[in-house]
Amino acid sequence: MAELVAGAFLQSSFQLIIEKLASVDIRDYFSSNNVDALAKELNIALDSINQVLDEAEIKQYQNKYVKKWLDDLKHVVYEADQLLDEISTDAMLNNLKAESEPLTTNLLGLVSALSRNPFESRLNEQLDKLEFLAKKRKELRLGEGPCARNEGLVSWKPSKRLSSTALVDESSIYGRDVDKEKLIKFLLAGNDSGNQVPIISIVGLGGMGKTTLAKLVYNDNKIKEHFELKAWVYVSESFDVVGLTKAILKSFNSSADGEDLNLLQHQLQYMLMGKKYLLVLDDIWNGDAERWELLLLPFNHGSFGSKIVVTTREKEVADNVLKSTELFDLQQLDKSNCWSLFVTHAFQGKSVSEYPNLESVGRKIVEKCGGLPLAIKSLGQLLRKTFSEHEWINILETDMWRLSKVDHNVNSVLRLSYHNLPSNLKRCFSYCSIFPKGHKFKKDELIMLWMAEGLLKCCGSNRSEEEFGNESFADLVSISFFQQSFDEIYDTYEHYVMHDLVNDLTKSVSGEFSIQIEDARVERSVERTRHIWFSLQSNSVDKLLELTCEGLHSLILEGTRAMLISNNVQQDLFSRLNFLRMLSFRGCGLLELVDEISNLKLLRYLDLSYTWIEILPDTICMLHNLQTLLLEGCCELTELPSNFSKLVNLRHLKLPSHNGRPCIKTMPKHTGKLNNLQSLSYFIVEEQNVSDLKELAKLNHLHGAIDIEGLGNVSDLADSATVNLKDTKYLEELHMKFDGGREEMDESMAESNVSVLEALQPNRNLKRLTISKYKGNSFPNWIRGYHLPNLVSLNLQFCGLCSLLPPLGTLPFLKMLSISDCDGIKIIGEEFYDSSSINVLFRSLEVLKFEKMNNWEEWLCLEGFPLLKELYIRECPKLKMSLPQHLPSLQKLFINDCKMLEASIPNGDNIIDLDIKRCDRILVNELPTSLKKLFILENRYTEFSVEQIFVNSTILEVLELDLNGSLKCPTLDLCCYNSLGELSITRWCSSSLSFSLHLFTNLYSLWFVDCPNLDSFPEGGLPCNLLSLTITNCPKLIASRQEWGLKSLKYFFVCDDFENVESFPKESLLPPTLSYLNLNNCSKLRIMNNEGFLHLKSLEFLYIINCPSLERLPEEALPNSLYSLWIKDCPLIKVKYQKEGGEQRDTICHIPCVVFFEGTSLLL
Repeated sequence: MAELVAGAFLQSSFQLIIEKLASVDIRDYFSSNNVDALAKELNIALDSINQVLDEAEIKQYQNKYVKKWLDDLKHVVYEADQLLDEISTDAMLNNLKAESEPLTTNLLGLVSALSRNPFESRLNEQLDKLEFLAKKRKELRLGEGPCARNEGLVSWKPSKRLSSTALVDESSIYGRDVDKEKLIKFLLAGNDSGNQVPIISIVGLGGMGKTTLAKLVYNDNKIKEHFELKAWVYVSESFDVVGLTKAILKSFNSSADGEDLNLLQHQLQYMLMGKKYLLVLDDIWNGDAERWELLLLPFNHGSFGSKIVVTTREKEVADNVLKSTELFDLQQLDKSNCWSLFVTHAFQGKSVSEYPNLESVGRKIVEKCGGLPLAIKSLGQLLRKTFSEHEWINILETDMWRLSKVDHNVNSVLRLSYHNLPSNLKRCFSYCSIFPKGHKFKKDELIMLWMAEGLLKCCGSNRSEEEFGNESFADLVSISFFQQSFDEIYDTYEHYVMHDLVNDLTKSVSGEFSIQIEDARVERSVERTRHIWFSLQSNSVDKLLELTCEGLHSLILEGTRAMLISNNVQQDLFSRLNFLRMLSFRGCGLLELVDEISNLKLLRYLDLSYTWIEILPDTICMLHNLQTLLLEGCCELTELPSNFSKLVNLRHLKLPSHNGRPCIKTMPKHTGKLNNLQSLSYFIVEEQNVSDLKELAKLNHLHGAIDIEGLGNVSDLADSATVNLKDTKYLEELHMKFDGGREEMDESMAESNVSVLEALQPNRNLKRLTISKYKGNSFPNWIRGYHLPNLVSLNLQFCGLCSLLPPLGTLPFLKMLSISDCDGIKIIGEEFYDSSSINVLFRSLEVLKFEKMNNWEEWLCLEGFPLLKELYIRECPKLKMSLPQHLPSLQKLFINDCKMLEASIPNGDNIIDLDIKRCDRILVNELPTSLKKLFILENRYTEFSVEQIFVNSTILEVLELDLNGSLKCPTLDLCCYNSLGELSITRWCSSSLSFSLHLFTNLYSLWFVDCPNLDSFPEGGLPCNLLSLTITNCPKLIASRQEWGLKSLKYFFVCDDFENVESFPKESLLPPTLSYLNLNNCSKLRIMNNEGFLHLKSLEFLYIINCPSLERLPEEALPNSLYSLWIKDCPLIKVKYQKEGGEQRDTICHIPCVVFFEGTSLLL
C-alpha cells in the first residue's frame, strides 16, 4: 500500500541523522549512554520541527522570514550531517588501523578517546542550534494556523525501473498533427530563399511543446531519409559562437578541437559542402544579430534543400534577428486535446468511465494548466499515483496554484508536482540544480553523484544505493522532470536533460545552496553554498583561490585541457575545502594530482576523466570513503597505486583505454579486496601473475559490462576453475579476450584455451558476449540457448582454429550476430542452426555479419531469419554457395569481396540499400521496387542483366556504378528521373553518355571517374540544380570544356593530369555560384586564367594540390570573397607566394587563410 507522504525536503535528512547517530560505529566510538542521551534530545527537537515543515514549505513563498528559517534549518542539517560523516570516517580509520596493526590497538584507543571530546562538543553545538530553531517556529506562528499538513498531497507509488526508448512516443502527443505535417512539408520542399539556407522558427511559451514538435519532425522517417546530415544542438541563454560551433561539429559527428573560430568554421563549412543537412538549434534566447550572423556563416554552403530549424520563446529573435523564412507560432492546446493528453497520463490505459467521480474534478484541474502540454503531462503523471477523489480535490483546491504570482520563473503546476514528491526525491531533484540549463547527463552518472551526497541511504531497507537510485531516477522521469535526449554523436538515447522550466524549479528550491559560476563572476554570497558548477575560462583558473565556501560538498570544474590547474591551486583547494564529497576535473588541464588530495577524507566521487594525468599519487589510497573513481580518457595513465586495494568502499571504477586497448598494464595487488565494486571497465590477467584471475572471482557484485584481458596467459586450469562467473548474476555484458600467451601455437595451448573458456561460463542473465583471439579448436558447450537464454548480441572474432560454429539458432532473443576472422570455418552447416529443438530458427535475429572469413566455402542455408533486417558478407574470398533466399524483413544487403560466390541476391520486397562490390559471379536479375541506394562496383555483368536491373527502380536516390569496360545502361534514363540525387559513374568507355543528364531534376551530386574516352556530356548539358561535380581522370572531357550548363554549382573537384590543357578554367565555364574549387594532380596545368575567375564572386575555398607545372595564380582575378587558399606540392607557386621571400606574396595578402603544405608540414 502506498504511504501518504508529506514531502518536506528535510524529513528524510532528519531520519538519516537519527539513524547515523544510532549506528553501531558511532555508538562504539562514543559512550553508548552519551549517544542515547544526545539522540533523545535530538529526537525531541527534530520532531517539533517536523510537525511544521509542510506548512513552512508553502508559506516560505509569501513570508521571507519563514524562508530564512527554512534556509537556516537546511544549513544546520548540512552541518550536522557533515559532522556525523567526520565521526564515522574517524571511527572507520581507527578500525582499519586496529585490523592492520593489532599490537597498537590499545594505544590507538587512548589517542582516539582524547580526540572525541571536540566531536562531542561540536555535536552538542549542533543540537543547540536545532533547539533554537525549534523554539523560533513559535515566533513565526508555524503550527498555529489552519494549514493542513497533507494539503495538496497524493499517495506516492514508486515507478517501475526505466526501460529506454529510442523514439518520441507519438501516441501521447495531442494537437500537433497539423503543425507536424506543415513543418515536414516545408522541410522537404526546395529552397526559395536564394543562396541563404532557410530558417524555420518554432515560437511559443515555455512548456508549449516547441522541442517536442521539433523532435517529432526530426525523428520522422521521411526526414531521416531526406537529409544526409542531421544535428541537434541545445543553445539556451548562454551564447558563445566558438562553443556553439564546436557543439554543432560534434553533433554532426566530427571532431572539434581548439578555440580558433576561423579554423572551426572552415572545418564546418568543408564538412557541409555538397551535403543536404538539417540543423536544429533548440531553445534560443540571444538577440545579438551580429553574433548570429557570424555563427551562421558556414551554413550557406550545404546542398540544395538544407534547412535550419530553431525553437525560441522570443518572436522578436525569430523575426528580426534570425530573419526566419517561415515562422510556426505554437499555440496552447484546445480543451479537447488538453483533456486527451491528461487522460493518457493520468489514467494510463484505464477507462475514464471507471472513475466517473474523477472526471469533473480532473477537467477543472486541466483548466488551471492554461493549455500548456508540459504542465498537463506533469500533473497527469502525478495524479496517476492515486485514484482517490479526496486527493484529487486536494490538488484542485491547494494554495500552490497561487504561487505563480509570487515566483514568475516557475510554472505553478511544476511546483505542485515538486511539492508532492516524497522527501527523498525532493533532495535528489534539488541536487540537480548544480547543472546548467541544457546539460545532458546519464542516469548512472547522476546516481553516482546522488550516492556521493548521501541521498540514496534507504532507511530500513536492504536495497543497494544503486537500486534505490534507479527507482528514484525512474520516478523523476515518470513526472517528466527528466526527459530523454538524443545523442547525435553516438546515435543513442542514453542521455537525459531537464526542461528549462524544470531547471528553473531546481534553482528555486535549492536557493543559496547551489550555484553556477561563469566567467569567474559570482553575483551573490557563496558562504553557505554546498554545490558549485564552475565554468573555467582562460583567465579564471586562479579565481578558484577566491572560493570562500569551506563547507562545499560538490565542485564541478568545466573547462578544456588548455586550462591548466596548477599544483598551487590544488593545494589551496584541498587545504580549505575539507568537506568535499564530490570533485570533478573532467576534461580540464590537470597534469598531476597533488599529495594533498588525502585531506579530502569525506570524498566519495572523483572524476579525473580526459585530463593529462600520468600517475596517481599514493595518497589517493587514503580516501577510504571513495565510492566512484572515473579515469576514462586518461591515456597517459598506465598503472594504479600499489595500495589501491585499501579503497574498500570503492563501488565504481572506470579505467582508461585507447583504441580499444587498456591503458592500465597491470591490476593492483589484492584487487579482490574491493568486493564492493559494482562496475569495473576491465580486468587484466598478466603472464607473471595469472593467479590474479582468482581475485576476479571475489568481485561477484559486478554489474553492467567488463572486459577480461589476457586470458591467453592462463595455462593452469586451476586458475580459471576458481573463477565462477555464474555467480555474477548482475553482469550484462562480457568481453573475453585471449590475448597474451606464447606466440607459437601448439596443442597444449589450444587445450588450455578450451579448458579456460569452458570454465568461465557466465550467468544465464548475460545479454551481450564477445569472444576474441580464442586459440582453442572448439567452442564451449555453454554457448547455446539453454545456458544463455537472455543473450541478445554475440560477437566471435579471431577464433581461427575453430572449424565449427556453436549452435546458435535456438537463442530465443539473439538480435545481433557477428562472426569475423574465423579462418578455421570452411562450412556453415546444420550444427549452426541446432534445428532439432525449435521450429523457427534465429527467430529474433535482426543483424547478421560474416567478415574476413578467409577459408569459408559453403553456407548450408535453412529456413529461418524471419526478422533479419541487415545482412553483411565481406571479404570471404572462397565462399562459393549459397545465400538464404527468403528474407522477408531484409532492408540492407552488403556483399563485398566475394569473387567466388555464385548466388542470386535474396528475395526481399523491403530492401532499400544494396551494396555489391568486387563479386564477379553474383546474379542480380531484378531489383526490388523499394530500393533507394545502389552501389555496384567492379563486378562483371552481362548487358542483359544490367538492362533488367533498372526496370523497377523508380525511387533510387543514390546510384554508384562501375561499368568495368563492358556495360551499357540503355534504360537508366527511363526510370528514376525524379528521385535520383547522387550519381557516380566509373570506367565508362564510350565517348558519350547514352542518357540525358539534364532530365534528372533532383540530381545534386555527380561523379565521373576513370572515363578516358568520354569527351562530352549529352545534349542539354547538366542538371540545372547540380551543386557538386567531381571529374577524375577524364582527360577528353576536361580538354573539350564545352558549355556544361552549370547554373547552381557550388563545388567543383578536378583530378586530371591536363595532358592537352595548359590553362584552366575557360571563361564562363564555371558559374558565379561556385564557392569551392579543388584542382588535384593536374601535372600539366601551367596557367590559371584570369578570365575564368573574374565572375566567381562567391568563391571562398581554393585548393591546389600536386600541380608541379603551375606557374602563377590568377591574382588579379581572385575575388574578395576568397576566404581560404590551400596549396600543396606546387613548387613554382610556393617560391613566388610563400610568406618568407615570396615576390608575389602581397597579391594574396587579402586572403584571411593562406596555407602551404610541404609534405606533411604546415606552413602559414
